[in-house]
Amino acid sequence: SSSSTFISPVAAAAAAEANNPRNKVFTVRPITSWIDKLAQRHGSPTSTSAQGNADSNKKYSKRELVLKTMQQSYTEIILPFATDKALLEEYINYGGTVRHGKIMEDLDALAGAISYKHCDDGKFESSPLTIVTASVDRIDFLKPFGVSDLRLSGHVTYVGYSSMEVFMKMEEINKDKPNEQGDTILVARFTMVARDALTGKAAQVNPLLLQNDAEKKLFQMGEDHKARKRLAADTALTKRPPTQDERFLIHDLYLEYSKYDNPQLKVKKPEDVEWMADTKMSAIQIMQPQDRNIHDKIFGGYLMRLAYELAFCNASVFIKYRPTFLALDEISFRKPVPIGTFLQLDSQIVFAEGGDHHSFQVMVKADVLDVRNGTRETTNHFWFTFTDPKRSEEEGGDGPKGYVTPRIMPRTYAESMLYLEGKRRRMEGAKLAQLNRKNLGL
Repeated sequence: SSSSTFISPVAAAAAAEANNPRNKVFTVRPITSWIDKLAQRHGSPTSTSAQGNADSNKKYSKRELVLKTMQQSYTEIILPFATDKALLEEYINYGGTVRHGKIMEDLDALAGAISYKHCDDGKFESSPLTIVTASVDRIDFLKPFGVSDLRLSGHVTYVGYSSMEVFMKMEEINKDKPNEQGDTILVARFTMVARDALTGKAAQVNPLLLQNDAEKKLFQMGEDHKARKRLAADTALTKRPPTQDERFLIHDLYLEYSKYDNPQLKVKKPEDVEWMADTKMSAIQIMQPQDRNIHDKIFGGYLMRLAYELAFCNASVFIKYRPTFLALDEISFRKPVPIGTFLQLDSQIVFAEGGDHHSFQVMVKADVLDVRNGTRETTNHFWFTFTDPKRSEEEGGDGPKGYVTPRIMPRTYAESMLYLEGKRRRMEGAKLAQLNRKNLGL
């Protein structure tokens, strides 16, 4: 099958591969400069862009459906961190390891490139498509990683009418055996949606030709993921009341926190219990054109990075230690984020059982603030799972004597709903992570 190039955020991955017969580049990164965009918008004759408004007057032919294999959408990029110091400098964090948020940006860009490649019908005159990230279904970090050469790869595993599931993984490259499969560090699934760029309506994507039992299994997993998301949406706490077990849990929490609030009982809140309301953390960012996608909206991967880095800060303050990131749960991109708006991120620890349970959930809400119109709209809810690596002195760790992971305590009904949502996502996430490990033979 023909190969194509994915445009990474780094310049190292920008050149088209030599074995690409049409030298076609599949990218979600903008090609026209922002200054040219502004010139076009204001009708300036000084614009250096050769495109102008020619595309709006061009006559396109109807896009033809082409039966594609999974292999035909396969795309990979190499991140040679061990050998390229300039590249490493773009990704390295203060502790000397690779920033997870930057990898999330690359995953989103890779998913877009894979989707455009799958939808390509081989004709330059075909009606153009707009492909956007509908949701990030799951990102699981399966093992810690240091500074080494990494391979990011993926392909389409499932298609609906206008949607595609893209499966991706990141693996270490063995410097002695670079062509062999290395240890898998993460796996991710994104759902991408195609729209006709001229009409804005849903556009049918190329169907998949399943060539063997392994591909049929991947396709069926896509069907299962779609059904699981539909069930989760139907049973969401915004639509249905909590289950009986969840109602009992809420009541138990109420009885506990009421003791701490009642001055007559004189019951002191344990040191390892944190009020949910006391774990809030916020940040505001201006949305700049350097972080836009090919559709001149803010790149979804950049939003993930901002949300992750705030969640990481919040998690660090919560456990007073550097947390270990485990997973990003399903998120849906409800609305695009325009350039020039303010993005307000509000983070909160919503679920932590504490004690022997070292993992906890951090929720980040992203709101777009339009100062001129005075509007505020929620664009995303991000759900991150971290774990507390700190252990007590008795366990041989560097934590104080008697240390346990803190426990979150809701104090209102609204906070209890957040607590239940965090618990649901943690339980379901643990099952999905176990399934990923089983499928990968880990």
